[in-house]
Amino acid sequence: MRSSCTSDSQGMFTKTLFLFGRHLTFLVLICICSSTLYAQEPETEKPEAEKKEEQREKKAAGVESILPKPLIVINFASVERILSDIDFIFELAGRPEIAEIASASLSNVNDLEGIDRNKNLGVELYLKTGLLPQPVPTLYLPIKKVRTFLDTLEILIPGDEETIKKSQDRDDLYILDGRRGTSVIRFQEDYVHMLFQGVENETSLDMIASRDFGDPSQKLQDLTSAYDLAFKIDLNAIPELMRTTFLGFFRTAIETQLQQRDGESKAAYELRRMSGKQNLENIEYFLTEGQEMVFGGRLEKEEKRGIVDMLIKARPNSDLARAVKNIPGKASYFSVITSRENLPLAVSASMNIARRDRLIYQKYLNYFEKQLSGKLLTEEERLQNTSSIQQFFSPVKTMVDKGHIDVFTQLVSTPTKKFALIGGIKLAPSSNLPASLLDIINRVDQLPDNKLNIYTNAETVQGIALHQLQPESKSADDKQQRFLGGVPSLYIGADNEVIWFAMGTEIAVAALNEAIETINTATPEARKEQRTAPVQMEFHIRPWLNLFSEAEIQESGIMAILDTTFQPGNDLILVTTQPTETGVRTRIRFDEGYLKLLGISIAKRFDRNQERKLDQQHKRAREIEKNLGIDDK
Repeated sequence: MRSSCTSDSQGMFTKTLFLFGRHLTFLVLICICSSTLYAQEPETEKPEAEKKEEQREKKAAGVESILPKPLIVINFASVERILSDIDFIFELAGRPEIAEIASASLSNVNDLEGIDRNKNLGVELYLKTGLLPQPVPTLYLPIKKVRTFLDTLEILIPGDEETIKKSQDRDDLYILDGRRGTSVIRFQEDYVHMLFQGVENETSLDMIASRDFGDPSQKLQDLTSAYDLAFKIDLNAIPELMRTTFLGFFRTAIETQLQQRDGESKAAYELRRMSGKQNLENIEYFLTEGQEMVFGGRLEKEEKRGIVDMLIKARPNSDLARAVKNIPGKASYFSVITSRENLPLAVSASMNIARRDRLIYQKYLNYFEKQLSGKLLTEEERLQNTSSIQQFFSPVKTMVDKGHIDVFTQLVSTPTKKFALIGGIKLAPSSNLPASLLDIINRVDQLPDNKLNIYTNAETVQGIALHQLQPESKSADDKQQRFLGGVPSLYIGADNEVIWFAMGTEIAVAALNEAIETINTATPEARKEQRTAPVQMEFHIRPWLNLFSEAEIQESGIMAILDTTFQPGNDLILVTTQPTETGVRTRIRFDEGYLKLLGISIAKRFDRNQERKLDQQHKRAREIEKNLGIDDK
């Protein structure tokens, strides 16, 4: 198994996703305001009949001012599935009584009588298009018996001032009156739809009373069948005018922030500006090409693991849809070693780069080539086309032009239980690569401000010369000694098509030598086999615990819990990114140990709360005894 890191192209999707989430609230604010402003004329006195007619028209228009589709949906598969998940987690933790207490607590809310505990429930967030943005969150619950549900609802609602009454005009409506206003409870398709208290207004109340919400068990069937809990953002619910208005405002704001700052160097400013523009382009690209995002989680009880998915669905026939479909590339050059198991940390990527991304990456390569040339070359050398820096960057640029990236890096646990970092980057074949790398390192060594001890051709692995870059420090600190076994050096070398590197003590060189030897001796069939996802990352916690002695582990309460919880075979976190039929999916898989740790953590918090309550009860008892003059004896 292997871990793979999000490669440049895939990282774009992930970064875009988080950036979009960060600005989502801002999007709603700006776009709704912009799309609903209009000129107002002074009011004149009108006949009473005309005023009533206008009120009816405004009421109808108010319903239409709420967007027809929910922007956000939070969906729970069912009450029973959630309770089953709770039982499973505490059973793994060896504390099934906590789950029993959680189930028994439902008696405080009438055991949720009247609610169908085997159907999905959740929240839909609509948007009201007005001068000020207003979210309209509505709760949907599956109902078995209306009267029994209303009895349960009265128990759930806090306070004694709320009353629930049936509408005089319709059988499917109930009115909830209370301190914070009036809400409408609507029954439709064996479901009840109701507002959260505190967001009521005439428009939202009308929406609850008149809108056809459909059957949540049918329209959200995909989310319910795939996930115990899911969070969906529907980009199609945002009108095109809102998107366009927001993007125009956002583009202006970003451009303003990308001005050069006082005291900022030209090189730092150029890099920051390129990065800012790329982020802006990614957001624009996602808003125009994306259709929806889904975050979903579930427990797979037979396999004893948890799954969390992040899905991006592209618009049909869009550039994004074509780009993500082509993510998988040929088998990785490093495939035979990226399939090794039980590594503390491993990241790999063998994937195609979308055409639009190649231009972006070429800009970055040109920037770094220019900066390195300015630092290491004379003015005359910069005018030539045969410098070592140009020869070094040429195969890198060719790799990007061909549209395929192939990299790996691994944190390896050595026989001494110390770690070493190794990795490689596959480039377009070039016989000049080893010599150009050597020349660049020699030029770095000659810089007056260089603070590294550099040893060229310090080590040789499988016929490849490694150059050692060592920090000035001669003594390792506690962390370096524990994890790496001493002061770490960077070892870097190249053959005609790969840049190899290792970081650590001399054990890192041995680890890199073993990896390259495994590749060189593998059969052609084995090297052609794609053993991992296009982008993958793997993390095992057990090798990290092996860095500590038994005494150190027992002295630490947290370390002792981790040591008993995690064993080889239950300590994996696996992150993979792969295309789907409609977009791209990043999946995080948690092995049994992490679910067990979650149950243990919640159980310990529960125990602390119980102890705190007992302490408070004893304290109150002592105070009462003191006030009554009762001697402690």
